[in-house]
Amino acid sequence: MNKLKKLIANQSPSVVVLGLLIAIILIGGLLLSAAVIVATSFEKELFRAPFCLSNACVAAYLESTGQGFLIAKATFDIGVAIATIGGIFVALVSYFTTSNNTALTNHIEHLKVFGEYLVAEINKRDRLSGQNIDTLLLYGTIFSQSRVGKTTVSEEYKQFIETLNLLIQESNERSVVGTPGGFSYMDHQRRIKDHMAKAGIAMYMAPRNDYFEMETQLFSLLNRISQSFCPPKAVPHLIKSSYY
Repeated sequence: MNKLKKLIANQSPSVVVLGLLIAIILIGGLLLSAAVIVATSFEKELFRAPFCLSNACVAAYLESTGQGFLIAKATFDIGVAIATIGGIFVALVSYFTTSNNTALTNHIEHLKVFGEYLVAEINKRDRLSGQNIDTLLLYGTIFSQSRVGKTTVSEEYKQFIETLNLLIQESNERSVVGTPGGFSYMDHQRRIKDHMAKAGIAMYMAPRNDYFEMETQLFSLLNRISQSFCPPKAVPHLIKSSYY
């Protein structure tokens, strides 16, 4: 009994429900069949007939109680049909469950690799700190469908890099001597800082030289991540900064 309980406990709910449904149909149908056969036998006093196993006697008995046996046959047919259809359904449920579990496992493993790689690259750059980069948010920006098993680069991240290139290009144009309005490194810092925050990267306002060293290393980090985790040409390469 304990082994049976453990076996049932290890099954998925859909399998248990399917088994109970088939069992109920079979038991109910067989009980009804037996009741019809017994009732017919008493009504026609078949039990009082002399014992006989000849072909004619068996044929006569089956003809008299045929509806009861038809109920039994129909019960087994229904049971087989439900088992077949239910088996397909259970297989599909199991497939999707396994797929979801596999997708989640792959997501966790890919995130772990990404996190370890990010830490290693940050440690190579003395102006960057892991405390200023939200690994989960940055990863989610790049791989928005990772939880469902897809590690393709998201359109959001592509647009993030494209917009960053536009900001760099704007600052490059403003830095040209004689450009109306000129280049303000403080305004540039604010624009870059606000944009980076969308991907979980926190930048701090700093003196001109310190900031540009930090920015250079950060752009280098983003380019490195794109090269390592994104297919070739899937993400634009950050353009060179000429405003410092």
